[in-house]
Amino acid sequence: MPLNEMDVLTAVGDAVLNKLDFTVDGLHIRGEAYRKIFELIRDEQILVVSGDDEGLATYSPDTDTIKTQKADSPADLFNKSILVHECTHALTDMEFVKMTAKANESAAYLAQAVYLLLKDPKPTVPAGYGVVKTAIQLARQFGLDSNPGSRRRISYDEIVPLVKRLDEHPGYHSAQARISMSNGISAKIPKHLRVEGSPERIGPSTATATIGFRVPNDELFAFDSFRLKPGAEQRLREAAGYIKQRLGPSHKIYITGHTDNVGGAGYNKRLSRQRAQAVADFFVKEKLFNSSLLQPGGDGEEHPVADNKTPEGRAANRRVVIEAM
Repeated sequence: MPLNEMDVLTAVGDAVLNKLDFTVDGLHIRGEAYRKIFELIRDEQILVVSGDDEGLATYSPDTDTIKTQKADSPADLFNKSILVHECTHALTDMEFVKMTAKANESAAYLAQAVYLLLKDPKPTVPAGYGVVKTAIQLARQFGLDSNPGSRRRISYDEIVPLVKRLDEHPGYHSAQARISMSNGISAKIPKHLRVEGSPERIGPSTATATIGFRVPNDELFAFDSFRLKPGAEQRLREAAGYIKQRLGPSHKIYITGHTDNVGGAGYNKRLSRQRAQAVADFFVKEKLFNSSLLQPGGDGEEHPVADNKTPEGRAANRRVVIEAM
């Protein structure tokens, strides 16, 4: 399975990023900002698509889209660091920071390097990633491996060694003086199968995580029906597969149906419960989850995620949420 949205959420939701607090040429790299990027990806305001270039991921400020590198999911540490790199570009875009393209790349490489060092003091860097090795050397020089929350302000002059290293890379020659694009994140209505996740919650004992999916009702049920449509099974198998891969087969599964506000509130709540039960019945019939783990329920129109005054908003509100924790 290729890298996907959940891999990006897992990387940018890593609790170790909460330790970061430093500035590179005007870009404030900090845990709070990465949490915002996490939320934007989760809410489909920043989109994630799977790429087919090995080792090369990109962030497009024009479309607010992260294209992952070609690698297998779940991502290993180095591939996670590449995703953190691209999320740093998204951070620059989100905050309208104006800097040269090479300064932007240098900042992202430094963030990537610090992430690697905090996860592994002696990280393995694959061949062909000399820029990352230079970034790691600079991160150690700046003390970001031992004190990433120092609020250190790193000037452009201090990252010149990294900029020069980028000069040796053929892909950056044309970006020497160009200002990197930074136009903010445009508002979007979620339309796709939504893969949700939450950053690890670190407690006194173990770390736990929540993984969930929001599937539009229109992909599962016909109008005014709680019988699964042909083709809905694939969506539900996809959801079950992700949950099992990330958390295993033994977590509680909460299935909640939601509707728009068309029709009576009582009827909508009953329909949402029936639809959640239909999903639970499918999981049991297909032996995807044990019935004792499933908790189906319906909230009707009580918890909209969009404005019910528009057709697009009503479509977004008609959904089934499947959460595992």
